[in-house]
Amino acid sequence: MNERITFISMFDKNNLEKIEYYTKQSNANLCKVPFGKNVDNREETDTLPYHFTLSVWDISNEQNVIKELSKLAFPKLKLLINNIEIMNGKENSYVLYFSVEENEQLKLLQQKIYKILPSEKYNPNHFKFHITIHIDKDYNKIISMKEKILDTFTPFELVVDTFGLYEIYPAKLVKRFKSTIDDKDY
Repeated sequence: MNERITFISMFDKNNLEKIEYYTKQSNANLCKVPFGKNVDNREETDTLPYHFTLSVWDISNEQNVIKELSKLAFPKLKLLINNIEIMNGKENSYVLYFSVEENEQLKLLQQKIYKILPSEKYNPNHFKFHITIHIDKDYNKIISMKEKILDTFTPFELVVDTFGLYEIYPAKLVKRFKSTIDDKDY
């Protein structure tokens, strides 16, 4: 079923716990898999950890993507999660997500990737980084979840020094990529 490969952040245990502290406030079963992905059970195929996406490609390009990403140098990134928002998703659904504050180093990394492996949906000039919490067609449910999380929400920082290339859906880690340069040199 894997038709795509996706390049995503891989948060360590400490950073995942920061995210999950807030997602647990929703008191709901969460699913990050978009509608319209030709999966029978979205909840069962939701095996990607919480992440933000840098790019996605057709799986037929996997070997070239691995080769090109292996040449890429990037620093450890510090990101501010500054809000919880809602956007429209596929098939009349709604996406509840953590908003990632604009970050120059992250944008530069995405530009490097786009230059060597373009994927128009992830064009740095038109893309807003986010961490999906839940996707649902029930708008009232999304609003309720957002309100519950916002009750305790305070902006928080995440650090990422590893990215993963995954086949999806279901998720299968293909290769990890670790930061290789000191962030002051970036």
